[in-house]
Formats: sequence, C-alpha cells, structure tokens
Amino acid sequence: MASTYQVTDYFPAQDILNSALFTHLDEIEAQAPGALVYCQNIHYLHKALAAVNVACILCPDNLRDEVLDTEKTIVFCVDPRTSFFRLYNRFNQDAGCAILPPPIIGDNCRLHPSAVISPLARLGNNVEVSANVVIEGPVEIGDNVFIGSNAVVGAEGLITLRNDDGTLMMVKHQGGVRIGSGCQILAGAVIARSLFQRPTTIHDNCQIGIMSNIGHGAVIGENCVVSGNTVIAGRSRLGAGVWVGASCSIAQGLVIGDAVQIKMGSVVISDG
Repeated sequence: MASTYQVTDYFPAQDILNSALFTHLDEIEAQAPGALVYCQNIHYLHKALAAVNVACILCPDNLRDEVLDTEKTIVFCVDPRTSFFRLYNRFNQDAGCAILPPPIIGDNCRLHPSAVISPLARLGNNVEVSANVVIEGPVEIGDNVFIGSNAVVGAEGLITLRNDDGTLMMVKHQGGVRIGSGCQILAGAVIARSLFQRPTTIHDNCQIGIMSNIGHGAVIGENCVVSGNTVIAGRSRLGAGVWVGASCSIAQGLVIGDAVQIKMGSVVISDG
C-alpha cells in the first residue's frame, strides 16, 4: 500500500487551495493515482487539471484565476519547478545506504571484469557486457542484449536548477532504465535513468549507436535504430520501427510516430 502525505506538511497553508493528500511525485502523465506534479504555464496547467492520476499541482502565482473551480489540490508558488525538485530531494535524502545483495544475473551472461554493475540491476539470459561498461541504479535488461565498451546505462540526467546562492542543485534520479530483449547498445552510448516511476525504456530489438545519448524518461519503440552521435532528449517518445540518422538531435518531450525516418544531422523540434 502506497504511503500518503499531507500537502500542508510541506507547503504553507495560505498558499494551498483544497488541501488534501498525495502519494508520490511524478510527471503530468503519471501512471499511478495520487501524483503531485508541477506546471509552469497555462498549457501544462490545463493538462494537469485534466489528468486523472494527478492529485496535487504546484502552480505559478500568476495563474491563480485559472484554478478557482477545481477539486484538485493547488499549491501556488513563485517557482513551481524549483519547489518541486526541492521536495523531490527531500523525499530522497533519507533513502539510506543499506547493504544490497548482488545484482540478478541470468544464464550464459558474459560480463567483462572491468564492468561495474549496480546491485539494483537485473540482467536476463545471454547478455554480453563489454569492457568499462557502467550500469547504475535500477536497470532491467532483457535477454540476448549486447552492451558495448564504455557505455553507461542508468546515468544521471541533466536537470539545471540553482540554489538561492547561485550554486547548482543536484537532483539524483530515482527512476530506472528498461532495455528490452535483442537490443544492441553500442560503444560509449549513455542512457539516463528516469526521474519517476516510468523508466527510460528501450523496447525490443533496438540498436543504439556509438556515443548516442538517450535522455531521462525517453521511450524508444521496438525495432528502432538510433545512429551514432545522436541526442534524444528527455521524455521523447519514438514509435516502432523509427530510423534516426547519425548526429541527429530530438528535442525533449516530442512524440515521433511509427516507421518515421529522420535523416542524418536533422534537428527535430516538433512532433512528427
């Protein structure tokens, strides 16, 4: 059973409309009910208000007039994004350093002795992990997967936030990575783990090219090819059978349909 939290334990009562409970922090597309999320503009506010699984919204002060008629809990903030991630860090700072058992390794795996594999990892059968690979945090890898040298699976993703004194705030991702069966993750590729419950996901039979970067929370559909030196930013969604040429960049949060071909060197800034 999920824990429940009272909003007034974390935010001033005078900034709260419809004070109630939440169960976890998440994005607006939360998969489980009881989510606390944040929005920074009216577009995402309307999405959050319509989302069934969102219970509480951190909302900019200047949008107060937009949320008078709702049963959801609203917390008005000067900077909802920073307030959200301060709470995210607060929830995670007591995670502790418990001694964990070894990772779960399937049959017939070949693991180079220089590879570093998190105790939280689960590897299927016939997985090959090459030299200097790092597998961090909760990572689930299917059967018959190849991971090339110097790849990092489960890396910390990029979130730029600053403390009041101008120093960078560290946000340690608490989500995971799921790699389907039959995938090839080639040398130097970096796959960031997600922030929330839904993992960064590479579906079955995908190729991720040399030195490519898959951002936190991205989802790559089955049978996709992501060529070398490509950046797929966080929360992007690629359908099945997508081919992405070398040195492409796909902006965050985009949705690319099935069987789309993205030519070499393209910069994608809208859904396709």
